Amino acid sequence: MFIAGMDGGGTHTRVELRDMENQLIRRGEFGPFNINSIGEDGFQSLIREVLCWCGDMSTCARLCIGGAGVSNPRVKQIMEEELSRAGFRGAWKLCGDQEIALRGAVDGAGVVVIAGTGSICFGKNAAGETARSGGYGHLIDDGGSGYALGRDVISCAVRALDGRVTNDRLLRAVCDRLGGGSEQIVPFVYGRETDKAAIAQFSAIALEQAEQGNPEAKHILDQGAEELFQMVFAVQQRLGLGSCRIALLGGLLEQDNPYRRVVAKKLSALGEVMPAAHNALWGAAQMAWEL
Repeated sequence: MFIAGMDGGGTHTRVELRDMENQLIRRGEFGPFNINSIGEDGFQSLIREVLCWCGDMSTCARLCIGGAGVSNPRVKQIMEEELSRAGFRGAWKLCGDQEIALRGAVDGAGVVVIAGTGSICFGKNAAGETARSGGYGHLIDDGGSGYALGRDVISCAVRALDGRVTNDRLLRAVCDRLGGGSEQIVPFVYGRETDKAAIAQFSAIALEQAEQGNPEAKHILDQGAEELFQMVFAVQQRLGLGSCRIALLGGLLEQDNPYRRVVAKKLSALGEVMPAAHNALWGAAQMAWEL
């Protein structure tokens, strides 16, 4: 008998198997999980591949799946079909990736802030009540994310092009990254091949130039930190948390850089800012164990 945890992300899916003593058996990595990006057929193929790798699912006692795009009702339907087809008869839980991230990051009450291509905040109080803020996607939300920082870098660049901003360092950096002149900016931004991840790549320019003292870049990071502050504050208010542990996750916040330092300083007014104790995959496995 074994238990399994699954961390389904936008770029890859990681799986961890543990024995009934909660000891690690093995880990595996597969393709993207989000059904809204890969489609139903792609999602079904992914789940079949994962379950095949797990082995005899009739001997799987408990399973926790945390992933992106799970609000789509077809995710649960396809999971139920594939688990039944694989002979699974145990207990299982499907939840958002922010839930497994929090379980991995903080033991007990606290808040996790995730800032990668997108952004979200999720928290839990001592009574086990949970709340989230953010995470509504780049078209209407994702404040403080890599996408938002990259968008603001490009926005500042075109304002400099017009003379609305006198500092043109961001403009020059954007043109360098595009490998040409300013005439490439608009076709790139609105091109069919340009997705939110491509825009998020430009956040690196804000980090680099903030380190060099560029006030425009520092302002972009300050704005992003304020967005994350408001997300954490909203979750704390809803849960009555007050000062609490705040774990930082996501590509922008897991390693030392100018943005992480600005965010950590800003959030320190709300509680103890700390690195995650464990990752989301560990959190998924522990939630399976606790079912």
